[in-house]
Amino acid sequence: MSKVCVLVAPGSEELETVAVVDVLRRAGADVFLAGVAGPGAVRASRGVGLVPDGAWDAAAADGFDALVVPGGMGGVEAIGSERSVLDALRRSAAAGKWIAAICAGPRVLDKAGLLEGKRFTCYPGVEKGLAAGGKWLDDPVVVDGRLVTSQGPGTAVAFALALAECLEGLDAAQRTAAGMLLAWPPEEA
Repeated sequence: MSKVCVLVAPGSEELETVAVVDVLRRAGADVFLAGVAGPGAVRASRGVGLVPDGAWDAAAADGFDALVVPGGMGGVEAIGSERSVLDALRRSAAAGKWIAAICAGPRVLDKAGLLEGKRFTCYPGVEKGLAAGGKWLDDPVVVDGRLVTSQGPGTAVAFALALAECLEGLDAAQRTAAGMLLAWPPEEA
């Protein structure tokens, strides 16, 4: 069972946040929804209230197998302004752990210097504001080594299933998808 930390802050995109937490828990991962602003409820980008499992704890970050950054510009700005998050992302990447971001979330990875030399995706147009020397792909989900990125709310379930496959294996991802009445992996267009 993989241990996954999904970060959340005021303004995080609710569909992207909840899809990842839900799908990974269905696949058997131990998921902790960490409130970057503390343990209290946050108002997400569309006004939905989300209640973290607890506060972000930089000291506990090394105990996770994966760190996930959802989109939503307000949440991305809050998460990306937290130095302890950037440091944890760098340490996790250096230790060969999984790093994932969706929509505008790759802005946080860029700020941490983790997109350099990597293939990635994000919400179309967000890539224009990134400093990294990575290669942006116009694909729903991109996996490059231990980096998983995705484009936005409409790709959130595919992103979460790709993470489930990376963390829990193909069988777990397929069982999870089947229980949700989806096929995994998706058919190529």
